[in-house]
Amino acid sequence: MSAEAPPVDPVRAWLSQRPPLTRAQKYERLAFTFCKMGTIGLMAWLLTPPIFVLLVAVGAIYLYGRALALGITRSQCVLRKPLLIMSFWTVVATSIVVWRFVL
Repeated sequence: MSAEAPPVDPVRAWLSQRPPLTRAQKYERLAFTFCKMGTIGLMAWLLTPPIFVLLVAVGAIYLYGRALALGITRSQCVLRKPLLIMSFWTVVATSIVVWRFVL
């Protein structure tokens, strides 16, 4: 009468093998989420208010700045380089501010 071994959860087994994320990787992962939200906001510009895209752009700039300061040199984003991504979102944020509040 041997006791059966409890079933192994494959997700738990996979998570235990994965190394923990560094602070820089955590910021980059969060920044990538903001990048995706902003891209979707840009594609749906007619349906979303530009303030949403402005807030997401500012969030992406801040988070990529933190990730860059903590040592991330490559991102999951299409543009790949955090400094280039920050520059893109800076242009987007500046154009929204000029279009919305200056013109």
